[in-house]
Amino acid sequence: MKNYQEILIECWYDQVDLESIKKWACSYIENNDDIPEEIFELLDADKYQFEDLLLKLSRAMGSDFSPQSISAEILAAKHLIKVASKYLNDEVTPMDVCRVVGKIDGGFLGASRGLPDNIAYYPDWLGNLYNSCDWCDDTWTSSRLI
Repeated sequence: MKNYQEILIECWYDQVDLESIKKWACSYIENNDDIPEEIFELLDADKYQFEDLLLKLSRAMGSDFSPQSISAEILAAKHLIKVASKYLNDEVTPMDVCRVVGKIDGGFLGASRGLPDNIAYYPDWLGNLYNSCDWCDDTWTSSRLI
């Protein structure tokens, strides 16, 4: 079962629908005894509220999780691996992968990582994927890339 941080990563860098978040909340309620009130609030949330509720849940659970935190970066890298695996299994398109790469690139560009002020942080683990996606569009297929 995913945790709330993994769902936030999907919200920030991929696509997640409100119904799957509500299903996750129901599953969390069924499988846990100590349930934060934010989980219950997710059941009635609309698409504009769930991200704030998940962040509120993060704070309530004593986490320093934020869009540019190191723990978010680790989960973003793991999420990209999942998306790449789906691509290799022909479950998603090259554009789906590039959309995630672009959002991760933009999400961590300039994240504080102890670098001098005049140097913008870039997650090295993305390698050259952003440049590889520059020309990608909806017409690309996996067979075009082979």
